[in-house]
Amino acid sequence: MPSPTPARRTFLLHRTATLGALVLPGAIAWSAPAKGPRAAEPVVGVDPLLVDSGLTARWRAAMLRDLGWAAQWSPMDTGRLLAELEQGRLDAGLYLSHPEARRLDKEGLIHHRAPLARTEVYLVGPPEDPAGIRGADNAARALHQVLLAQRAGAARWQAAPPGSALAALADELSGGLASRGGHGVAGERSAGTLSAATRADGSRLAPYRLVSRAQWEGSGGRGDGGERLKVWFAGDPALHLDCEVALPFRGRHPTASLLVQWLQWPLGQGVVKASSPRWRPAKG
Repeated sequence: MPSPTPARRTFLLHRTATLGALVLPGAIAWSAPAKGPRAAEPVVGVDPLLVDSGLTARWRAAMLRDLGWAAQWSPMDTGRLLAELEQGRLDAGLYLSHPEARRLDKEGLIHHRAPLARTEVYLVGPPEDPAGIRGADNAARALHQVLLAQRAGAARWQAAPPGSALAALADELSGGLASRGGHGVAGERSAGTLSAATRADGSRLAPYRLVSRAQWEGSGGRGDGGERLKVWFAGDPALHLDCEVALPFRGRHPTASLLVQWLQWPLGQGVVKASSPRWRPAKG
C-alpha cells in the first residue's frame, strides 16, 4: 500500500493530536482523580502524662496508617490546656479528668466531650509509713492523715504541680487542703506531741504523693531523688484519672470532629487496649 502523501500525513498527525488532547486528560482524570488541598492537621493540646506514657505516640502512628494524617500534639498541663481550649486557641484537647472540664461542659464552652482511657492512681510514700496510713479504709482518709502528719512534722507531703490533674484530684479528696500543704487540716495530732527525733525522722524520709499507674511503672518504684517508695493505697474507686477529649465552642477545625470520632472508634480504642495495664478503656 502506498504511503500517504505529505498533505494527508499532516492531516492524520493533526487529527491524532486533537483526539489525544480531547481524550487523554479525561482518561487520566478517571484513572487517578486529583485530590484537593487538605486542611492542616488539627493542633491538639495533650497532658504530658499522655506523652510520657507513650499513648499519644501510639495514637499518632495509628492515625498515619489509617487516616493518612495525624494531629499535631501540643503538651501542656490539664489546667492550662482547658483554659486554652475555652479561648478557642486549640482545635481540640486531650486532658485528664478535672473539675474545670465539667464546668466548661456545663456552660457549653466545650462540646463532644468523651472519655477515652483510664489510669489508676496510687498513694505512695516511704516504706516506714511515718503517717501511719496502713490501716486507713479509704483514700480520702489516708490523705487526710498524711496532711495531718505533715502539719505535725512527722511526715512530708509532695503536692503535684499546680494546674495538673493530680493536684486537682488531691484537692478533691482533701477538700482543697492538699495544694495548701495541709494548712487548715483539722485533727488531734500536733507538733507539740512529737519528739524532736520523730520530727527529724519525718523530715528525712521520702514524701508521700499521688502518682498515676503509668508514672509508677515508669519510675521503678523510686521517688524523684531515687529513694525507695511503697504503694500504700490503690484500688479506691476515687483513685483514677480519665483521659478525655473535647472540642472548643470557639473553634471549628474541619478535621477535629473526625479526630474525636476516630479516637472512640475500634482502632483508636485498640491503641488504648494495647497500652494495658498503664491505660485501659474508660468504659471498660
